[in-house]
Amino acid sequence: MTNEQVKQFLEKYWAGDTSLEEELALKTFFSGDAIPEEVKKYQPLFLWKTKQLQLKGTRTLNMEFHEPASLQWYSLLKVTAVILLVATLGIGFYTHYQQEKFMEKIFSETYSNPEDALKETKIVIGKISSVLNLAKDKQAEMQMLDSLEQTPKNNIIE
Repeated sequence: MTNEQVKQFLEKYWAGDTSLEEELALKTFFSGDAIPEEVKKYQPLFLWKTKQLQLKGTRTLNMEFHEPASLQWYSLLKVTAVILLVATLGIGFYTHYQQEKFMEKIFSETYSNPEDALKETKIVIGKISSVLNLAKDKQAEMQMLDSLEQTPKNNIIE
């Protein structure tokens, strides 16, 4: 093949107008040793195509199925949700039981005799009254100290 024919085939190749015979002639030309310097840069392209056609792969397909990561996370989330649900229900029942016990304790301390209830009420009211009287005395004492601090010192001693 002459240099002029190679250039014509290359122009047609780049334009996409070559026939199969012309492409085969280009592949054969570039697989030889007598390639001019001006078109030598195209040699790897045509050699690559030739080598790709010569490669033969294995026809067996090795298929191994693994569980997708999303399914693994989904399983983990299901287990976590069940654990949280059981823990929440357990805490709810426990607090309800404790509250029932507390309320039963409060309401179980009743008197069957009204005189006993009146006597206990008077004792409790007396304790509350004594605490309130102490607080009232402390407040009066504090007011007296505040009023002493606010009076001028030269009026006190003369």
